[in-house]
Amino acid sequence: MNNTPSPHASAPGQPSWFERNVKLIIISLVVACVLSLVAEVIWHSTFFDEKHPAHFKLENTYFYSAAFGFLAFVAVVFLGKLLRPIIKRPEDYYDQ
Repeated sequence: MNNTPSPHASAPGQPSWFERNVKLIIISLVVACVLSLVAEVIWHSTFFDEKHPAHFKLENTYFYSAAFGFLAFVAVVFLGKLLRPIIKRPEDYYDQ
């Protein structure tokens, strides 16, 4: 294996770009979430009409798509945890 450091790697002991900009990343994610929820409020009232009715009554509630997406994400994470013992390989699998 090649042990030469990447030119993009920070010096040993130096924080990486993500560690230096944690506040910026968190603020950016919060702003993106708020903008998404504002878009949901604006879009929701104009999207469902006679040409595109909701299939289920639950779809007419505000923030349904955000809640559905979050719950789908949580389900994928937990399914991944359940699958891990099945597809896990020994630590030295690629060294053999």
